[in-house]
Amino acid sequence: MGKTRANYNWKNTGFPVVSHKTTVESITPMFPIVFMDDFLGGDVVIPASGSPESGCKWSKKIVSNGTVAKTADGINGLAAISLSATSAKMDAALHMNDELMLSIAQGAIFETRLALTTLPTLLSVASFGLWGAWADGGSAYRVGFEVPATGIVTCESDDNATDIPAASGITLVVNIYHIFRIDCTVQTDIKFYIDGVRVCTTTTYANAASTANSKMQPHLGLYKASGAGLGVISVDYVKIFQDRS
Repeated sequence: MGKTRANYNWKNTGFPVVSHKTTVESITPMFPIVFMDDFLGGDVVIPASGSPESGCKWSKKIVSNGTVAKTADGINGLAAISLSATSAKMDAALHMNDELMLSIAQGAIFETRLALTTLPTLLSVASFGLWGAWADGGSAYRVGFEVPATGIVTCESDDNATDIPAASGITLVVNIYHIFRIDCTVQTDIKFYIDGVRVCTTTTYANAASTANSKMQPHLGLYKASGAGLGVISVDYVKIFQDRS
């Protein structure tokens, strides 16, 4: 029996997607705009934000301490993001150097498979999703997942006027990979999924960001305002797909 399923109007987007029957990974999204990265290849080092390198999709934003790099010999391709236990304000993030080339106004769908290989501790928070320009403590415009030291996943939409967070009720376990998806097909009703199951179903994520402020980049990172907290994210892949207009 085959391992894939083709849906010709996937999630009522109007576009076909071939997905994995068991894991629900979107294997082949047939959208006009598609970005996919499995973190394969010999380029283990990721350049610093502000100093992007030709041909490199990503940059790393480091504040104070922390690391962002591809994992050497990581099976299937992996990228690791980590904070150290040094007591200080820190930020370690994988993003696109504030090049905002994607749009939730055009129905961007963000999908990633990742695990917390070290759970956040103390004041550390893991976050991943779509952000506007990087800002200390979080972009003013964003949709994404956040995981604090409790391990409970929170889903959030912020359009710089209304911040809508809600706990998913899902608690992450160390070293267990999950597929996280944010579906912005309808900007006034953004949907969040974990392993194919919609979460926070009683919360309406109505994001009112303008066309200009709906421009986004993928963001995966760890942040702490102070203290000796730490954490490590292992990212297997990032996929983003959307309509062209």
